[in-house]
This record gives sequence, C-alpha cells and structure tokens, in this order.
Amino acid sequence: MHGSHAPSVLKIALLDDHDVVRHGSCVHLSNHKRLEVVGNHARSSALINTLTRCHVDVAVIDYALAEGDLQGMELLRMLRRRFPRVRLLMFSANVHHVMISNTIAAGAAGVVSKSQSLDELARAVSRVAAGHIHLPEGYRDEHAELRLTPSEREVLQLCLSGMTVTEIARIRNRSIKTISTQKHAAFRKLGLRTDRDLFTLRHQLAVL
Repeated sequence: MHGSHAPSVLKIALLDDHDVVRHGSCVHLSNHKRLEVVGNHARSSALINTLTRCHVDVAVIDYALAEGDLQGMELLRMLRRRFPRVRLLMFSANVHHVMISNTIAAGAAGVVSKSQSLDELARAVSRVAAGHIHLPEGYRDEHAELRLTPSEREVLQLCLSGMTVTEIARIRNRSIKTISTQKHAAFRKLGLRTDRDLFTLRHQLAVL
C-alpha cells in the first residue's frame, strides 16, 4: 500500500560550473529520501530549460558561474522574475555579509557556503522548501555588521579610487599602520578578504 501521509519528495535542480562540486552535491542530495535531483547543470541556459519543462521546488545556484554566463545577482533576478514559485538557494565559495544582504534582498531564499558540509546544504534545501530563509551560521544581524566608522568608509572609498594604503596615509596625514588597521577593520565588518572582493562589490558598497 502507498501511504497517503508519506512526505512529498522535493524536486531539486543544481547549477554549478565546477563538475566535482556539482556531482558531489548531486550524489549527496540524492541519498536523502525526501530529495530528488531532477536537473544537474553547468550552464544557466540548461537550468532555465529544466525549470521551464519540469516542476522544481528548489534551485541550488552557484553564485559565480563560468565566464560568459549570467552571474550572481543578474541570474537571481531573472530567475525570480521568470520562475516565482521556485525557491532559490545560492551556493557560494565566497560568502560575506554584503553578498548575503544583497542576495536575500533580491529574492533568494537562502545562502550556503561551499566551506560548509554537504549535510548543511541538504538541511538548507529542506528549510527553504518549507518557506524559511536559510542563512549561514553566525550571520545574524546584517545591519550591525555593516556599520563602518566615517574613517573606515573614507579609507574604502579611497581604495576604490585606486589609491594604495601608503598614498592614503600621506593625504590623510596618518601613519601607514593606522590606515592599514582601518582598512582591515572595514574588510572584517563587510566579510571581505581581498582587494578583488572590494572591487567586485564596489557598486553595492556605494550605499554604505
């Protein structure tokens, strides 16, 4: 007999241009009785094809895809517009507070870091399918973390203009150590690791 009260199976679609990550995620999620991977894709066009043809509950999307493909926020907004019933879970190797805030604001149902276990990915899929927002452990108050001091904000703006720490120290009449400390404090608050992260987020940081 088929139990009418058995929990329904969640249909999952994956998008990640890294084969190892994508196949590892697929195998792990498929081992869960309530999860079924119905699409496993390296390109956004293939994911869109699956979402058009099949019922999908949750799409797990890599934030940074191969060059030439749609990226992060652009892809997220397009999917939200075309497939409003699909819950979107962002899967990223570089998770930081600005990225999380903007991703959730743009309509993602959650964010999972690739540094977390695959069990966490499965848990996140179930949570967002149930209507919850899933955030990485330790991410609580995005607004508190984003409060930069005026000095930290100015140092970041000067960095974005292309100036080095040494040049900023000279024009602000401060020691290199002081400017470096302010820069690192701002990076820590924003969850940034490198200057490349800073430049990638320059448009989003303009509002801080």
